[in-house]
Amino acid sequence: MRSNTALLPLISAACLLSCEKKSDAPAPPRVQVADYLKSDVPILPVKEGDFWKYRVSVEIPEGITSESGASIETETERVRTYLGKVAVINGAPPLDAFDVTSPGSPRQRELVEITDEAVMMRGSLLPDDPAAKPIMLEKPVPFVIAGMRPGQQSPKIGVTGGHVNRALKIVAREKVSTPAGEFDSIRLLMTGNDGPVDIHRTTWFVPGVGIVKEEKTRYANEKLLVRETSELIETNVSAAKH
Repeated sequence: MRSNTALLPLISAACLLSCEKKSDAPAPPRVQVADYLKSDVPILPVKEGDFWKYRVSVEIPEGITSESGASIETETERVRTYLGKVAVINGAPPLDAFDVTSPGSPRQRELVEITDEAVMMRGSLLPDDPAAKPIMLEKPVPFVIAGMRPGQQSPKIGVTGGHVNRALKIVAREKVSTPAGEFDSIRLLMTGNDGPVDIHRTTWFVPGVGIVKEEKTRYANEKLLVRETSELIETNVSAAKH
């Protein structure tokens, strides 16, 4: 169980996620944060060596790889493994790190901060490329927070030294089915851009388990470039067995 003392990042995260979309329709009965907190905490209890294996489908429409290029559909596997705390920048506190591997692709490292109540995004890097610099967010950005409700969202956040931004919205709390089973999840929508490319990323996150499903799309000038769907097929995280 992780410490509950890291409150300042959570206060900042709560401020970022304080805006809720208004509607003229009658509001449904309001679910209190406390109703979710009991089942959400700890949000992601992990130990070194924990893994999540996904089935990944990739679709590229025709005409994307070349003017006459046919559409492409492929399927592969991806594994996310928790490494523990890893030093990234000299003099800075170590960050929680996950390595993401799949056949034919360079290994990627996701950098976050994990407490009992939240997972905060920090950045990423390519650990096997000594010339590649880490891509770090300007400040910690909330990914999931215990007790979050549909409708909450964050403003756009930039990435240091690049024409990149991200914004996050909580779409729903719902059941989701995967090859690994059915889960009560939080559905999140991340939008943003990498330069001229627009990004949509929908994630189904299960408190106590982690990411169980994702759908990622990339567009340029409103034209779909690629769609990728990943679904959990296996994990050793004990909460997934309950």
